This record gives sequence, C-alpha cells and structure tokens, in this order.
Amino acid sequence: MSTKPQPRYLNFALLVSASIILPFAFLSLSALFAQVMPMNDVLLYGWWLQLMQQGQPVFGIAQPFVYPYPSLAPMWMALLLGGSSGILVGWCSLIAFLNVLAIGFLTSWGRGGKRSFYAAWVWVCYLLLLGPVGIARIDAVAAALAVIGIVLFARGKIFGAMVLFTAGAWVKIWPFALAFAAFISSKSKKILAYGATLVVSLVLLFAFFTGGNSNVFSFIFTQSGRGIQVESTIATFWLWAAKLGLGNSGIYYDKEIITNQVYGDFVELVSALMTPIMFGALAITIWLGFKAFKANANQNQLFTAVAMTGVLDLIVFNKVGSPQFMCWIVVPLIAWVYFGLSTSNWLLAAFGAVALLTNLVYPVFYIDLMALGYLSVSLLTVRNLALIALLIWANRQLIALGNGRSLEAEPKSSVTL
Repeated sequence: MSTKPQPRYLNFALLVSASIILPFAFLSLSALFAQVMPMNDVLLYGWWLQLMQQGQPVFGIAQPFVYPYPSLAPMWMALLLGGSSGILVGWCSLIAFLNVLAIGFLTSWGRGGKRSFYAAWVWVCYLLLLGPVGIARIDAVAAALAVIGIVLFARGKIFGAMVLFTAGAWVKIWPFALAFAAFISSKSKKILAYGATLVVSLVLLFAFFTGGNSNVFSFIFTQSGRGIQVESTIATFWLWAAKLGLGNSGIYYDKEIITNQVYGDFVELVSALMTPIMFGALAITIWLGFKAFKANANQNQLFTAVAMTGVLDLIVFNKVGSPQFMCWIVVPLIAWVYFGLSTSNWLLAAFGAVALLTNLVYPVFYIDLMALGYLSVSLLTVRNLALIALLIWANRQLIALGNGRSLEAEPKSSVTL
C-alpha cells in the first residue's frame, strides 16, 4: 500500500484563493481610511521610480536610500505588472503571486501533510488579522522569500535556504535573523557561508559596476539617525507621559523620513542607546544559540527558536517599530508550526492578538492615536506588552534547548512534510 500523502486539492485551492483575494481586498478596504492611507508606501515606491525615470541617480547605489537597493527590483516589477492600472494593482498582483508561490512550497503544491497545511493557514489567518500593512510594504516580499527558505531548510537544501534568507535581507534587512539562525543550527556551516557570500558578492559587484559608492550601505546609516517612532515598544513611556500631561512629551511628524515620532525628556539619549541595546540582545541570542548547538539540540528546533528570538529582538528593541514589522514574526511562527514544535492555544492567540491589535492601531484608530486617545494608546500598549511577553517566552524556549530539552510536540514520523 502506498504511504505517499494524498492530495488535498480543495484545501490547497482555498489557500491559493485566499492568498490572491487578500491583497486586492485590502486595497479596496484601504479607501475607508483615506486620512491614514494604509497603501501609501506603495505610492511612495512609485514616486521613487518616477524620480529615477526622470534622471535622478539610482537610490541605494548613487544616492542615499532607506532600503537596500535590491528592494527596487520588486518595486519595478509591481510597476510593470500594474501597467495602465497603476502600481497599487501591480503591487497586489506581485504579493499575491509571491504568497501563492510560498503556499505552494509550504504544502508541496497540495500534497503536503496536515502540519504543512496548518502552517499555511496560520499564515493566511495572521495576514487577515494584520490587515493592509501585511501586504502593502516591501516587508511582504522578504517574508514570502523567507517562508520558501524555511521549506528548503526543512528539506535539507540549506544552500538554497541561505541564498533566499540573504537575498531577503537585501530587500528588507530583518531576514538576516533567519540567516544567522540557519548558520547557528546547522552543522554544514561552510555550505551556508558559501550561500551567503555568493549573494553578498553579487549584490556588491552589481553595485560596483553600476557606479555604486558608500550609498550602497546608506540604509544602515539612515536608520541609525532616526528618532523614536510612535508605535515602537519604547515609545510607550512617552505616549502615556503625553497623555497624562507629564513633562514635555508628545508626538510630531518628521517630514524628512515621513513618519510620526515622540518627543520628550531623554528621548534623544534613549534613541541613541536603542540600536546598541538591540545588537546586545542579538548577541545574547547568538550566544544562547551556540550553547544549544553544543548541547546537540535538534537542528530544526534550534533554527526556529533562534529565528523567533532574533526577530523579536529586532522588534522589541527597535526604536522604529513600524506596524509592518509585525509581518516579520509570522515567519518564525510558520516555522514553529511547520516543524511540529509544541504549541498551545494561548500561543497562537497571542500572535493573533498582536496582529489584530496592530491592525486596530493602524489604520483603524490611527487618527485617534495621533490625538492620544485612551482607546488607541491602550490598544498599542497591550500590543507592545504582548511582544515583550513573546520575547521572554522565546528566550525561555532557547534556554530550554541549551539545557537539553526538546520543543517537539509530536514524533517526526507522524506527519509528512
């Protein structure tokens, strides 16, 4: 009798349909929030492309840019796909295609096991709760690449996985947490190093031969000079200070970087400290990861725990805190489910709450937040506390691996990936 998994084409068809419908549904719903303009970043991408078409130097190569220059590639693709319909339609088409591709890899194109379908539905439901920011930012491209990378990593194709993680980091920097998670957890470190080196070399060589200079790394320096964004976890102190009339605190709009930030006592000092604190947290995660590796932790479990902790480090200790950052954490959550690690209803509820609360803060009650309304400030505070709680939980899982414990919920043989 054949033991091959049977096709689940109806389930797969529903996943594909949801992946295609969601971006366009969010595009339609965004009209309800005209003041907030949740799809505005995509229009900004179009404006950047227009400036280059008019003869301005290439962003990220010959002039400073907030993203690594390879992020221009999906922007150009969206512009071409949109055609006369515009970049918004093109962007939704691009994200729909990438998400369907990722769903296909996750579920082995309809032939995967229950666990792989569960992971795919976790992703779709999370994006539904997160709302427009889950698809309307460059982060969505990096997330899709990262999900495919996770599947390749699970199948032992670690070179391809590292290529995708590194490529994703050159689109939006956060997937480097997945790259170092793969490096820490795998015994084939040379192969992973070759994969990362290949991508970095190609990116730098292309920049060199197209007239690139120090602007290739401008995305790093641009971020380091920013203030504290209103949605970041650390901004919660100044939001409540402003709400309660304590000290000289409040919100202001920074026209140069096009975002809302907080001001008040010690903001400049804390802002300067947040980046080194974030890298300090990442260093602790790397140390805990290597400790678990020496304790012979399971490769998939260690990868997932390091990725989860590292991504949460990048969010909790980040002074930026844009709402689209919340689409980062669903990637290690997908890995957690895909690899069959121990989950509980409260854990999935916590991630779902983070997504929903982010959606409620932006775009639903964002105007209320700018007015320091109790509802929006309270929602954002609960969301930020949930992120901190998840970071503590993730660190505990990583420490458990270092102490020789397993995070697996079921025998590997029980589910076919």
